[in-house]
Amino acid sequence: MAKPLDIDIPERSKAGKTSFNIRPKKVEQWLGDLPRANLGETARLLYDALLNVNQTIYSYQDRLRFLESMREPVQYVTESLKKHFVGASYPLPIKNQKIAAATREIQLTMAVGYKIAISDILSSSFLFIDKKLLAMLLHRAITYYGRTLLTSYQIYAPCAPKVWLDLHKLYSIAESRKVENQPVADYQRIYVERASINAEYSRTLLLALTSPYKLRQGEVSKIYFTLERWTQHCQLDSIDHYRDRQHGYFAVMLNRDAPPRSLAITMPEDCDPQQCRILNTESLAELIRNEIQETEDLGNTTISSIELSRPDLSHDLLRRLLVAWGMETKRSFSRTHKQEKVEVAIGLSAIHKHISRRKNNKQSDIYNNTAQFESTIIENINEEKPDIWNMVYPTELPGLAPLVEEEINLATPEDKNSPTSPSYQQGTWTIINESAGGYCLEYRKGNSAKAQVGELIGIRRKNGNIWKWGIGVIRWMKFSSTRTLRLGVEMLNPDAAAVGVRSRGSHAKTEAWQRTLMLPEIPAIRQTASLLTPPAPWRVGNQIIINILGKILPVQLTSVTQCTGLFSQFQFKLINLEHAEDNTQDVSGHWELDKDFAKIWSAM
Repeated sequence: MAKPLDIDIPERSKAGKTSFNIRPKKVEQWLGDLPRANLGETARLLYDALLNVNQTIYSYQDRLRFLESMREPVQYVTESLKKHFVGASYPLPIKNQKIAAATREIQLTMAVGYKIAISDILSSSFLFIDKKLLAMLLHRAITYYGRTLLTSYQIYAPCAPKVWLDLHKLYSIAESRKVENQPVADYQRIYVERASINAEYSRTLLLALTSPYKLRQGEVSKIYFTLERWTQHCQLDSIDHYRDRQHGYFAVMLNRDAPPRSLAITMPEDCDPQQCRILNTESLAELIRNEIQETEDLGNTTISSIELSRPDLSHDLLRRLLVAWGMETKRSFSRTHKQEKVEVAIGLSAIHKHISRRKNNKQSDIYNNTAQFESTIIENINEEKPDIWNMVYPTELPGLAPLVEEEINLATPEDKNSPTSPSYQQGTWTIINESAGGYCLEYRKGNSAKAQVGELIGIRRKNGNIWKWGIGVIRWMKFSSTRTLRLGVEMLNPDAAAVGVRSRGSHAKTEAWQRTLMLPEIPAIRQTASLLTPPAPWRVGNQIIINILGKILPVQLTSVTQCTGLFSQFQFKLINLEHAEDNTQDVSGHWELDKDFAKIWSAM
């Protein structure tokens, strides 16, 4: 049997005694008997049935009827399985890896089933083909390949081989049969029930262009579903429609097993006109600019992407999408390969604890007493009161699944009785390359590291004769089947001080200090001092007091540099104490603005 346009399909044999019975009544009875309360067994039965049918010869009509009846249980199982790997700590435990792999295999097997039906319908007639039916088959196959990619992005894993090549081939078939713009109904879509093959294919292309390994957990799913409404604002054309612009134009190579690339990387002269398409996102970028402007008109907020269950996209995420789809960013600094072991702490609380604990470190080397920062442990920080971190991310409330983790947990069983909380233990990572802007860190199996994109990370390195905690942000994350986790870290500052902050005024008399990091000024690059705080409750314009070495410093937050939903970075200005009342009975004094502020960093 000929394979149209070189579609790869599995070898099939005639139905026998061990073949799955796909007669409608038998399938209906079989689906009704599925033990849905036992999710693992249901997933296994579905996968075995799909695999069996994909290896058996049936008419494309019978195959289509069977696959359509399987869509609802497959949707139920794959969505239910996601709770085992979306929002989990990384590297994923072996069990969670297997669950994620099973989810992808079920989705991939559905795509292959529709691909077999496409091959059969194209081989059945040279004169007349039901274009409406062909369009539905192509739409379904592209949809399930897209969901396979989505699952890979959700676990920060590489995409399965040939998925992109198959996607491109399916779209090529749609173009050659002139059905790429045929609307297809899909009740599993959320916002737009009827969409064309062009729209579904463009949705997958746009998702890949978001740099999904740089997205926080939960963000890639939000974008995937939002794209149902946005694909109408982009155009997929032949290379003849390309205008000499770099921003907002992306090359799609139909003969390669690869996602789209910016035309700043793949130039038009490298594209075969028959095998190259241009994705134009100019109109989509303009739409996002307008949405950003509308949110700014309604008022700024420093909270970003905290509530992962909300369907809307945060202001911060919209800005990142504008960069992804509207302009091409290039690497600012060259990378240098190396192998260096470093100590790492993840999360604002963990970093604060380690910096605060320096003066009690009994394992310091002989140089650690030179120009070392010491910090007074802030009062009330360890009291049995609700932590602001837990107020934002209530992961310990009974019956509430942990959505977000902000701290590192690398304690072994022997550490359980240690006076040091396991939540603040350090982990040993390896720097595999570095640049002036940051590092690529690698972490191999052995312990459990809780990392996620957008989180603060502290890296302890030796600067001359002094050990310092450099502060960075995790910008991307990739996880392999060997349980190796790689992080891309953008460094914010090579040093930091652990301080506490709270509101100014008499109303704050009983308010507990909140863990905060102060980053020093870097005059060489004109970087001012800043504060790293929890994502709530602070806003631009708030007046706060900072507890530094037992003395207070009154400041006003003037602007927010970034807010990932896991932390906020504020610039600030100093305030004269004479103009407002402050409750400072629990500290030893004040920093005098004119005399002492320049001495703060040397004192610390």
